[in-house]
Amino acid sequence: MASSERTVLIAENPRAGAADAGRLLDQLVRGLAERGFRVSRECDPETIRRCLQTMPNQVDQQSAELTCVVCAGGDGTVGMVANWADRSLPIAVLPLGTENLLARQLGFDRDIDRLCERIDKGKNFTIDAGEANGRLFLSVASLGFDAEVVRLVDARRTGHIRHSTWLGPIVEAVARYRYPVIRMASSEGGPPVVARWAYVFNLPRYALGLQFVKAGDPADGLLDVCCFRRGHWWNGLRYLYGVVWGGHHAWDDTHIERATWLRFESEASVPYQLDGDPGGELPLDIRVLPGRVRLLGEKPPGL
Repeated sequence: MASSERTVLIAENPRAGAADAGRLLDQLVRGLAERGFRVSRECDPETIRRCLQTMPNQVDQQSAELTCVVCAGGDGTVGMVANWADRSLPIAVLPLGTENLLARQLGFDRDIDRLCERIDKGKNFTIDAGEANGRLFLSVASLGFDAEVVRLVDARRTGHIRHSTWLGPIVEAVARYRYPVIRMASSEGGPPVVARWAYVFNLPRYALGLQFVKAGDPADGLLDVCCFRRGHWWNGLRYLYGVVWGGHHAWDDTHIERATWLRFESEASVPYQLDGDPGGELPLDIRVLPGRVRLLGEKPPGL
């Protein structure tokens, strides 16, 4: 095999079960082959990790050039690949998950012809990443009630997640979660922020298109933080109302700032989640990594 042969690694998440996933993947393989690419499809995470980490820009011992990796799944699949891929390796996304936050905000869709053209052209741009206790996230990290719901969903998961999958865990979290106090310190200095809910954004929008922060530019070298000070589910409904209508920015019990690093602590057990996957429990150290991830395509307007 010539070292100049262009190879695309497709990193599949078999649990990201969009109804047309099989058809889309087969169409992607054919489209890339027609453009002269060698395609390697993998769904085992350990095999994907080895492919990405064996050598920079190599996918096997025959030294075929790894042109890019396509994440065929949801935000968790993109995050997994980003954690293992060299920062010089371009990443593309075939969104097959439930929310697909990164894909929707950065211009990736299920149009296979457009995706193949993107890969063939090879243009790329970089975005920042957040690093949380040594693990990357690209869209959002959250702490408290929200992360408890994610933990419950993951514990029950057996296959593809649908929006209806969240209903049971939300009801259970409403009944059981106690909203412990969270203390946040940041690069901005000042006294610690005391809150019960906390969200750290690299991209501006969250699930269902909710926009907690006004900025959220993933290429500005900063993370955007939104904290709510009061606990209990009825305050959660009030905060949701404020986010939907955009009025929460002016509330006394809302804290919003931009920072390069953050530290969260609590005397109680408080979970956190990263891009829709459970991350662990506090304490949590977060920092921004400017330009850490390279994505295929034209830079979206505003970046």
